[in-house]
Amino acid sequence: MTPPLPVDAPTPILSEEPSRPSLGMVRQLTDRRVFAALLEAGTLTRAAIAARTGISKPTISESVRRLIEAGVVAEDGPEVGGRGRAGTSCRLRPDAATGLAVSVGPDGVVVDTFDLMGDPIAHVEQPVPPPPLEGRDLAPVLRAAVDSAVARTPGPVRSCAVSVAGPVDRRTGALLPLPHAPFLLGEFAAAEVLHGLAPDVEVDNDVNWAALAEQRDGNAADLDDFVLAYLGAGIGGAVVLGGRVVRGASGLAGELAHVRTAGPAGQSRTLVESFTDWGLMRPGSEAIDVDRVRRLLTSTSAPDRRTGDAIATAVAGALSSVVALLDPQGLLLGGPWGSTPGFLERVAERLDPGDRGLLVRPTALIGAPYRDGVRLRAVAAARQAVADAF
Repeated sequence: MTPPLPVDAPTPILSEEPSRPSLGMVRQLTDRRVFAALLEAGTLTRAAIAARTGISKPTISESVRRLIEAGVVAEDGPEVGGRGRAGTSCRLRPDAATGLAVSVGPDGVVVDTFDLMGDPIAHVEQPVPPPPLEGRDLAPVLRAAVDSAVARTPGPVRSCAVSVAGPVDRRTGALLPLPHAPFLLGEFAAAEVLHGLAPDVEVDNDVNWAALAEQRDGNAADLDDFVLAYLGAGIGGAVVLGGRVVRGASGLAGELAHVRTAGPAGQSRTLVESFTDWGLMRPGSEAIDVDRVRRLLTSTSAPDRRTGDAIATAVAGALSSVVALLDPQGLLLGGPWGSTPGFLERVAERLDPGDRGLLVRPTALIGAPYRDGVRLRAVAAARQAVADAF
């Protein structure tokens, strides 16, 4: 891919007759068109590829030959059920390239590999001790789980996407130490642990990956600009502007836990400090007691109702600051206690009046949406790596 010219670069001088693309460039573009057609359809004859791309059959046949020699395409045999002479079906080889998707969180280390069509190949789960967990103790568990998955996977690993339940330094992929971290303590750099497994190891926090999944398959599919608030044992957020996740200079954009709001008795506190003041943290832990918060939010007793309203007010105050600054189209609310029935409505009615045009929605994806996010990225990056190699 040709890098863009720098801003101060001189304007290139164009000849009167534009140069013709080289034969190598034509072949490269044709191979990419064939590759894209097979990604979209799965299995096609050479004639069907020619019809889809508008490229001549002889040119397609030469491209398919090159891709077979490169180990990217395989032939399946004659097409069945068509009229006239049966063509030979072509498909992408499942061992042509692999995407590696990894998630690291309180629910353990989960590793999956996928082929270029996005079909699963290997799956490994490794439990971890109860949090908080030291990064140095987690590193060998992560490497062993990944090595096990890769050993069961044919073909080269061309991409690796990693989700970590904690803030990640966008420059190094290492854990960023913050107060009130419910899961990981100390130093932990997934990119270093997995160095050498793929040409590039892309590490991000779990809420950013969840936002990618919501944007692709969830309640943000129609939004280019939105904020996702995750409310669970930890409080997190993701900011998407112009269709892209915003990470900030160091990687801390979207860290909702540390936004100031009206805490207990209306005092100015960060959102996570408010839960400490309410006594809603697990004993001896920096993690919010999810079960207690859910009980408070669904209780009909007057004292619990007041505390539930105070929680909604604190969350709405933090989100109002974020919305006022970023002006997103939508706000998604989710997580283990963020998805409590009725809580979204309590937050929405407490948002600043200026936010009333905002689309306030629940997250659509349940379970572990960050795993959907790393899967999407791992498969897309593996496809791009193969296309760039043509």
